[in-house]
Amino acid sequence: MTTKMKNKLSLAIGFGGAVGATYALFRCPYFDVSKFLKCNEDFHYNAISMSATIGGFLFTGISILISTIDKDRIKRLWNYNYLDNMYYAAFIGITQNVISIIAALAMILLDIGEQAQIVLVKVEIGTIIIGIVFFIWSVKQMIFVISRLKENRK
Repeated sequence: MTTKMKNKLSLAIGFGGAVGATYALFRCPYFDVSKFLKCNEDFHYNAISMSATIGGFLFTGISILISTIDKDRIKRLWNYNYLDNMYYAAFIGITQNVISIIAALAMILLDIGEQAQIVLVKVEIGTIIIGIVFFIWSVKQMIFVISRLKENRK
């Protein structure tokens, strides 16, 4: 199996695991989504802030990767697809954070029925969870890249 296929498979498994964990959370009898409807708008503003911050960190990670591509060690990793996981994970995380922001803004700005609100809260929470999973994944990959930048490795 090629490195590119291994990367895609691990990302698919990671995404499936995050979606599965989110689904399990929503099915848990101790987690009631309708309670989020009783929260004031602060929850949604906090979700927007957190998602925007995490998205910004992911953009920064991609920028660091691009700025180090001229280093021989990093260029080799790039050319042989070992860094695919990092930037794909970052893009998945950014996408999830943008969806979370849109769902939170919809909850704040739109006057919609209770069923639609429950769906939006589930989308908001689910995309936050997936975004955090891929943020952690990207940080792990960024640590790998930074460790490769050291000249004197033991």
